Amino acid sequence: MITYKRFIPIVSLVLLLSVLAGCGLFPEEEPLLAPPLMEPAEVSYSTVKAKRGDIVKTIRGSGSFVSIESKYMFFEARGGRLKEIHVKLGDEVKKGDLLAELYTDDIESQIKQQELALRKTQITYNQLKDSNGDKYDLEKASIDIEIARMKLNELREERDQSLLVTDVDGTVTYVDTRLGPGDNVSAFQNIMRIANPSNLYLAYSGSNLSSFTMGAKVDVTIGDKVYGGEVISTPANVPPDGDENLKNYVGITVKELPGDVKMGDNAQVSLILEESKNAIILPKQAVRNYMGRKYVNVLENGLNNERDVEIGVETATEVEIRKGVEEGEEIILR
Repeated sequence: MITYKRFIPIVSLVLLLSVLAGCGLFPEEEPLLAPPLMEPAEVSYSTVKAKRGDIVKTIRGSGSFVSIESKYMFFEARGGRLKEIHVKLGDEVKKGDLLAELYTDDIESQIKQQELALRKTQITYNQLKDSNGDKYDLEKASIDIEIARMKLNELREERDQSLLVTDVDGTVTYVDTRLGPGDNVSAFQNIMRIANPSNLYLAYSGSNLSSFTMGAKVDVTIGDKVYGGEVISTPANVPPDGDENLKNYVGITVKELPGDVKMGDNAQVSLILEESKNAIILPKQAVRNYMGRKYVNVLENGLNNERDVEIGVETATEVEIRKGVEEGEEIILR
């Protein structure tokens, strides 16, 4: 049992603590602060506006002028050891000029001897005839003349077969420089080529020859002027037994070719493969491709939205959009 005297000190202590707390002798507890709100980083895009314009897909390259009329020269009737080539690259030749010859041993001496033998048989025949000789002797003398003449013709033909003579006028555009005196050559082995320098066409070679078709129209740039051209030969149109050189380039004739153009001069060629006018055009990098699906990223109300597209003409840098994008829309590049 608590007595009154012992209860008084306890009450007094409680009152004292209450007074001290009210007087602020104990520090006040600080309120908790709310965590700061993080502002989301602003997303920025590199964009381009879809525009209208003309788009053209072309093949461009260069070619050189060659002669339409050219002919390889070779020994037809026989081969043999080469004695000499009488012309060099770039020489102008006329019909009948000697180009090359083969060794024929002493063919000229044999021809001279046979000419004398023929003359001798003719003298014998004339003597018999003038002296009213026997008709049978005259017939034999006549036969001897014919035999001598035949042998002379054979020797002359053998000599002519050893000479390579041009049957056309033109310029020597090729000589097989691997050949020299003493080398063996075969019949029909190409020794050189002669071309007519006044009748030229443009020979274009490149990795896209299959894109050219017979009759296709092209632009040919010579210097700073553009001329119309037309495809007259393609590798696909050369027959299997045709000239192998024609299988390596496209032949193009040029309308109103300037007179100062020479064989070997270069020109630029441009062939239009596809074109579209007043089309929606985007940079090629704006169109994405995933497993055959072609789409673009369109910026709409600040949001990045994917949209499927149908494309048309493509060049190295641009692409035509036939469906999926309207003129003026913002397209995200990255």
